[in-house]
Amino acid sequence: MSGGPRAWVLNLDAEHELAAAGGRYAPTQHVRALVEREQRRLLGRLVAPHDVVLAEDAGAGDERARGLPGFAWSPTPRALARLTAAGARPIAAPPIDVLRAVNARSFAAVVRAPLAESSFAKHGAATFDEALALLARRAPDGWLVRRTFGAAGRGRRRIAAGAPGAAERAWLASSLRRGPLLIEPWVRVTREYTRSAFVSPDGRVLISPPCLQATTPEGAWTRTERAESGTVSRVDDARLEEAVAAAGTALAQAGYFGPFGIDAYRHEVPGRGRAREVLNPLSEINARFTMDWVTGMGARSDVLETLDTVSHTRALPADRSVPHKQAAPRGA
Repeated sequence: MSGGPRAWVLNLDAEHELAAAGGRYAPTQHVRALVEREQRRLLGRLVAPHDVVLAEDAGAGDERARGLPGFAWSPTPRALARLTAAGARPIAAPPIDVLRAVNARSFAAVVRAPLAESSFAKHGAATFDEALALLARRAPDGWLVRRTFGAAGRGRRRIAAGAPGAAERAWLASSLRRGPLLIEPWVRVTREYTRSAFVSPDGRVLISPPCLQATTPEGAWTRTERAESGTVSRVDDARLEEAVAAAGTALAQAGYFGPFGIDAYRHEVPGRGRAREVLNPLSEINARFTMDWVTGMGARSDVLETLDTVSHTRALPADRSVPHKQAAPRGA
């Protein structure tokens, strides 16, 4: 990205802070090692060579950050406090209650519901008995159970249809103590998409063209590339744009502003004879930066400069109409 140097807190473990009771969170050594490893993949992408990345234990010790605009992977209170301690000027950010609300799995599920069409339904479970009842239903490839917060393949588990085993029951019980679960059929994914976008402080939504994404079987990101002209069908393209626009509108109405991305994919639907493919237009909403945000937004990633000019946060009226536009023509 262009522009002057920035100070960064790359808190790729933000979902743990969002899930923490009372907001008290400190990463374990294991989590710190994971974050430090993944941070390297953002250098030269989200983070420019002249930017300053604050180490976990930097405190007020990194004078290079003093006076710089302060950005975070997710602008949680802990991330903003680290930027302030280093003398950076944290950019405007939504309050923690908004971050929690829009990053919860249930938020994306509500936005997705009217868009799903022939894709599967997602089910919420707030109690152990509700989870067991859902898992007992027939599902050819089992179920995917997601915690309220998760990222990079964390906070999810595949469980066979029927009665869960002892380890699975323990995981379910532990997960429910952190919030409701989202349960959906495990499906065979044939192609993955991602769309990046930005909600400005005044509620406008800027949308990127589609990108093709690859993840591990556990759901962790591996790579993203811009979709070349003709590689995405017109029908899929239109439905993906509808989904990311709906996500942006919902985020703005909830009081969120800043970068976000959605994940989507095509998947098989079992049936007699050859399985058919359908589009799941919205798998997740990530209301923060993503590993491929700059790849998706391209030159339009400079919209981040607008956040440095906003000195306060505010929620948008719930009935506000949120215009959106695509970041670049197809194939650009």
